[in-house]
Amino acid sequence: MSEEELLPRSERRSALIEERHAERKRTQSVTYQAAQARNMKIRKATFGVIVVAVLGVGLYLAGGVFLGQRGTASTADAIPVRLSMAGFDPKVITVKAGAEVNLDFWNQDNAMHLDGGGVHTFIMPEYQNIYVEIPAEARKAFAFTAPAAPGDYDFYCDTCCGGKASPTMHGTLRVEPASA
Repeated sequence: MSEEELLPRSERRSALIEERHAERKRTQSVTYQAAQARNMKIRKATFGVIVVAVLGVGLYLAGGVFLGQRGTASTADAIPVRLSMAGFDPKVITVKAGAEVNLDFWNQDNAMHLDGGGVHTFIMPEYQNIYVEIPAEARKAFAFTAPAAPGDYDFYCDTCCGGKASPTMHGTLRVEPASA
């Protein structure tokens, strides 16, 4: 009897399975190995494309905060006014008495950060009782005639920002005398 025949049946079976497994590994075709390498390259490339797409969308969405207003002003002489939870920018808007004032509002906050239906407001109750709602992540043009009397006029946001009592959501419309 050979030495192999003297081994218990389970050991002979395990040895036979290992031998067949080793033979299969040795005889795998070059074509199969090339297909496996190609599949790995495709997986890596797909993962890279997904990562770039996700980062690109994220940068686009955050870009408004970092890169400024999207779109163009509705009128060429409009004064851009950015609104966010940090306040109005600029905080002081300077105009001439009695002049037509064109404001180009840009709300850079998204709706989930805003109470009151996802809007910021521009309120000037001391002058013409002005009340403008600017939707989240949107632009809105607004025009009015500046007061005839020079001076400083307060404006504020009253939807989500603590209202008139909020120190950050206030600004000043500074009206200078009209040139003669």
